[in-house]
Amino acid sequence: MFTTSLRVRFYETDMMEVAHHTNHLRWFEMGRVEFFRACGITLWDMMNDGIVFPITKVTCEYKEPARFDDILTVEVTVAKISRAQCVFTYRILREADGALIATGETQNVFTDKVTGKIIRLPDTYYGPMAKKAKESPL
Repeated sequence: MFTTSLRVRFYETDMMEVAHHTNHLRWFEMGRVEFFRACGITLWDMMNDGIVFPITKVTCEYKEPARFDDILTVEVTVAKISRAQCVFTYRILREADGALIATGETQNVFTDKVTGKIIRLPDTYYGPMAKKAKESPL
């Protein structure tokens, strides 16, 4: 599992004074980026090599509201990895009381930046990602 923390910013809240539901997807992305960093990979590395990583499926189940100034922890786990795709699961927790804010999942595919076609990830990226995913408890 890989984690990152964040503070809910005022502009992320809505008229009900809670974090707007779209922010959870951004917070999931922060967790994915941390996974890549833990592998020694930046998204710039892959993009410079002509590889992009679009989401083809996303789910999010909202459990508790997050409010302005809450400190949240985003936990991300690699549920499945292959040379063509990666599936991540997420949990967002409020630091103050441990409340589960949301859970979710994304399916991402590796594609050619120019053609948009699904590709097989080269060993340069797949090796470190597969190794790090195995180290992560599922």
